[in-house]
Amino acid sequence: MWTTRDATYWDIRPLAGVLAAAALPTMLGRWLEAEPVARGRQLFHHHVARTAEAIQYGAARIVENGDQVIAAALWLPCAAPCSARAVTAPDGGAFAAKLGELDAASRQAHEGQPHRRLAGLGVLPRWQRHGIASVLLTEDLAGVAEPARCLLAADDAVTAVALRCGYRPYGDPALLGRGSATVQPMLRTVDCDAVRVYVHAFAGKGNASFAGSDTAGSVSTACRPVQEAR
Repeated sequence: MWTTRDATYWDIRPLAGVLAAAALPTMLGRWLEAEPVARGRQLFHHHVARTAEAIQYGAARIVENGDQVIAAALWLPCAAPCSARAVTAPDGGAFAAKLGELDAASRQAHEGQPHRRLAGLGVLPRWQRHGIASVLLTEDLAGVAEPARCLLAADDAVTAVALRCGYRPYGDPALLGRGSATVQPMLRTVDCDAVRVYVHAFAGKGNASFAGSDTAGSVSTACRPVQEAR
């Protein structure tokens, strides 16, 4: 039986490996980097940095089966408006530029009060459709006072899981790379009816065969974390 716990600094590399592996075949992963080997390397280094930030400023949760990390979620505290963050990548260039574009597309999801943003979510293929993503999206986070959480839905699978977990579309879908990829900001509050839904419906551009599956691959953002008072 799988169990969940907070990640420690010893978990950074295996956690980043799970998030990178989950993101590798996704539409968003392919948009970030077309070449598979370079994509895996860039995603891994990106999630190493994001995991360290989440452990320090937010929440990094892992799911284990025995001693194997099979899923993970990263949450970063954010305030609106979101300050632009200098995105770094091992060799910079297009990957870093696209992370910046992803960050810009996500800013409309920021409420006028502090909240938690999903900075990474991944479930290994063997463990998908077991309800793990739903648990990671809805579980109580120790020490988290913000009632709202937001994420970017990058395809139909993410959208379906998020809807079941009480997230609702917030704002219009954003086109990335001149329409080559689409992300939909989604928000979850204590009162789901309070979420502002625009008239434009989201039509995910992911693989339809994954629609409704309980996995979100990986969602990565580039928002500056807000250091909380200690």
